[in-house]
Amino acid sequence: MGEFALRGYNVALPEVDKGDDIFVVNDATGSLWRVQVKTSCEKRQKKSSRYGFRTRKASVTTIPVPDIAFVFVMRHKEIWRFCVIARAQLETYRAAGHLTESRDPKTGIDFLQASLVLHDDGKALLAKQDVAKHMEDWTAWPVI
Repeated sequence: MGEFALRGYNVALPEVDKGDDIFVVNDATGSLWRVQVKTSCEKRQKKSSRYGFRTRKASVTTIPVPDIAFVFVMRHKEIWRFCVIARAQLETYRAAGHLTESRDPKTGIDFLQASLVLHDDGKALLAKQDVAKHMEDWTAWPVI
């Protein structure tokens, strides 16, 4: 929320949790974005750090209006890193097999799991997919 506020947007928490974690609003234009935030702790490896994320499959495969964006938040080497991916792009990655699908046996809810690896040489991989272009990609929300 702080990152959006620093960029000049109004940010709010929904009163009812139906999959949206925050609403982002440009007060001057009335534009509204739905954002789902996923946070993960670092699992250090030899030359990289691995982060695991989980979300409901329906959050990625269902097209809401307005559409939703995902922000994967990671604490990496003393700083916060953000991987910002539009739902449609995440769906493309799912369809290509870069996300792992699972079902909760108790609830029957389908989930997607993402393993994001930040390499010490600067590479960012979702499974074997290069996602460096999504790192700190705030182009949908320029500073206002």
